[in-house]
Amino acid sequence: MIENNDKGVNKSVINWYPGHMAKTKRQIEEDLKIIDIVIEILDARIPISSQNPMISEMTKKKKKILVLNKVDLADEKQNTLWVKYFENKQIPAVLIDANSGKGIEQCIKKIEKIVEDELKAQAEKGRVGRKIRAMVVRNS
Repeated sequence: MIENNDKGVNKSVINWYPGHMAKTKRQIEEDLKIIDIVIEILDARIPISSQNPMISEMTKKKKKILVLNKVDLADEKQNTLWVKYFENKQIPAVLIDANSGKGIEQCIKKIEKIVEDELKAQAEKGRVGRKIRAMVVRNS
């Protein structure tokens, strides 16, 4: 889009927040009302940089687990330190390699542990066998 400024000079205006992003944000906000846990997938090599601050803000009131993917490409010692870093912040984290499947079973068990109390409360209300409702998010 081209606009004239107050001096009559043309300047380009670029919209850095495309419509599909606004639509996705609205959909996430709506879906958060019905889910039990947010599974946020991060790059194990750069976990902080691969986080989306908007996602973190939107999901801060939900149970969450961070899945550090691509551990095969990251330093093993750093991987362990990152898990400790997040867990010190009361955010559960697991290491996986999605290509080989390494760590996925541990991830599932940790998710089940995180939502265990909620599922027990649902069972006491007669909702036995209810599946875990999860939202998987990642920054692409």
